[in-house]
Parts: sequence; C-alpha cells; structure tokens
Amino acid sequence: MGMATLRMDLNFLGLEINEKLVTRCLHSVRQTGGKNLHFIATNATSTFRSIVSSYPGPLILVSIQCPNPDFNDPEHRWRMIQRSLTEAIADLLASEGKVFLQSDIEEVALRMKKQFLEEGKGKLALPYDDDGGSALTSAGWLKENPFGVRSDWECHVIARGAPM
Repeated sequence: MGMATLRMDLNFLGLEINEKLVTRCLHSVRQTGGKNLHFIATNATSTFRSIVSSYPGPLILVSIQCPNPDFNDPEHRWRMIQRSLTEAIADLLASEGKVFLQSDIEEVALRMKKQFLEEGKGKLALPYDDDGGSALTSAGWLKENPFGVRSDWECHVIARGAPM
C-alpha cells in the first residue's frame, strides 16, 4: 500500500492466492480511501494474462514479492513461478517496463531471477544505474529497494535481522 500512496499517478493491482490476506488488504484500502490500488484473490499463473490484457494502460511494473515455497514438496519447493507466468509478463510488459523480484529465501530469489532471465524472451535484463554502472551488488542483488518504501513483509524480515 505504501507504493500506491507514493505513486498516485500509477494504478496498482495485487494478485494473491490467499483469500484471507486479500480480504484484509481490501479492508485496509477502504479504510485509507485508496483509489489507485486493488487486490484480487486469484492464482496469478492462470489469470495474469487475461486480467492484465483487459487493462487499457501500459504494464510498466510487475513485482513478485516473497512467494511462499512449499517446503513439504521437495520437487516443487523452489519453483515458485511457472513458465506460463514468466512468458505472459514478458509478452505484456511495456518496452521500458520493469520486473522486481524479491524473496527472503535466497534459493527462491535465485530461482526466480534465473527463470526470468532464461524465459523472458530476451526482453528482461539486469538493471544498471543512471551512470551506466551496475545497480547490483557483487553478489548480484539490487543495492537498494527501488520503490523507496518497504512492504510489510520486508519490514518484518529486516526487523528480525534476516536478509531480504
């Protein structure tokens, strides 16, 4: 919600599979009177293309933050994003659009990054700063959160001293 408050010139849509979380988020949006933010309880893998295709404006930012791995299923433990979602994002993203991937679980973050670079149809690349230098640390992570505001989960993770 912090991003939507800072960027009133943009519209934000949250796709989340957890219906209870979506209900809480929608309640918060109503309480704050937010007009540029909405949440939908859905599986992004199966609905992203149809939902975003119906939006009349350009898709300039996709943010996938902290997906929950299934620790009980070793085969799918770190595969958080399906190829169909990666391809839909690459197809629909505006030419100067950006994809932001974030996780507090390093294996998940590494897998998402690898998937987007491999499955992004050549449209996705690592970021550079305004001077043409890398915007990444030597370990390959962003030097800073590009939004200027942390998500609730990001605040929680950092407060407990864990890496994000």
